[in-house]
Amino acid sequence: MSLSFWIILAVYIGSIFALRWTSLWRPSFLEPLAMWSMIAGIVFLCQPWVMFLYRNGLTILLFGILYWNIAGNMKPGKWEPLDEEAVES
Repeated sequence: MSLSFWIILAVYIGSIFALRWTSLWRPSFLEPLAMWSMIAGIVFLCQPWVMFLYRNGLTILLFGILYWNIAGNMKPGKWEPLDEEAVES
């Protein structure tokens, strides 16, 4: 297995521990970060000039997908306002 796989796995497992013990990670911070890293990963895969970006584009794209999945399943923190629809259901 490649180094990129192990980096993604370490970041994913580390983020699970970090999200469990800290309240700094909020969906309002993590969702835009994940979205922009997915966009950057796609752009890095499509550009033909810089080989470093091309080689790591898939890693960055997978990093964004993993964090998008984490952010989508997070509960609102104490600073996050609750939606009216979420309260009713």
